[in-house]
Amino acid sequence: MGVSDVRGSSGSRPDQQLLDEVVSRTVAAAHPIRIVLFGSAARGTMGPDSDLDLLVVVRDGVHRRRTAQAIYRSLRGIGFAKDVVVVTESDIRQFGKDPSLVIYPALSQGKEIYHVAG
Repeated sequence: MGVSDVRGSSGSRPDQQLLDEVVSRTVAAAHPIRIVLFGSAARGTMGPDSDLDLLVVVRDGVHRRRTAQAIYRSLRGIGFAKDVVVVTESDIRQFGKDPSLVIYPALSQGKEIYHVAG
């Protein structure tokens, strides 16, 4: 599947089937609390060089780098570029309102595509 195959009919958003697969693989690899799609895919302005930007929120104490590596491995074969930012609940509390960090625009302008019930 190439980048052009992941877009919906408008060519500006990833299709729901692709997002469902990304969520399924990410949840299996990392057991996150939340997954937020942000950037051009969330805004509906994806172009030919766009990637999928994901903010993955995990519980405190989870190793961010190892978790990101596991997510990237799980998304192999999807066939498009992706950027994964892994943060903890404490990171959200501490840095979530800082506009100089990626967490703020991801949360304020992104689209939540997964949330643990409860």
